[in-house]
Amino acid sequence: MATTRLSARQRLLNVASDLFYQEGIRSVSMDKIVEKSGVSKATLYRHFPTKDDLIVTYLKEHDHHIWHHYDEAIHQHEGSAKAQLYAVIDATIELLKPKYYRGCPFLNALAEFPEENHPAHQLALEYNNQLRLRLSHLSQKAGVRDDSWTDQLLMVINGAYSSVPVLGFEGSAVQLKTITTQLIEQKLADRN
Repeated sequence: MATTRLSARQRLLNVASDLFYQEGIRSVSMDKIVEKSGVSKATLYRHFPTKDDLIVTYLKEHDHHIWHHYDEAIHQHEGSAKAQLYAVIDATIELLKPKYYRGCPFLNALAEFPEENHPAHQLALEYNNQLRLRLSHLSQKAGVRDDSWTDQLLMVINGAYSSVPVLGFEGSAVQLKTITTQLIEQKLADRN
């Protein structure tokens, strides 16, 4: 069986991603990333001149992964905005297990970096704004013109991510599905 050897850059990113997510971004030192990855400090700084560069790459990788996941789910239900809204919820539930057992990496970054000018803070806000825009777009396609309703959906999704450590995956998934089903069914019935 052939094994694929990861590049030094990818090993560094994989180790940093795991550590940032499990232990928190601020608490993980560059020395620890070097130690755990088995890559030299010179190589680390050649690929990521600063810790912020590594943090940005970490968040951008998550951003790419999540949007790809959502886009695949939405695409499967072309022609039905209601089904696409449910697809976003189901895709979120899939992300909750086992990948994001410690919450959303973007919400975690917001909590760790309250400084508005920090790139992690900005990327986390951008991600949440994009999620809100996508929910708004799908809602409008379904005939809902109420932005406060979109905000409710976003709050429930973010609440599910935040609740996994407390309620576990099953509890968070069940509540996310139950609450969003009620919101979607009620709002779509109200517009008829």
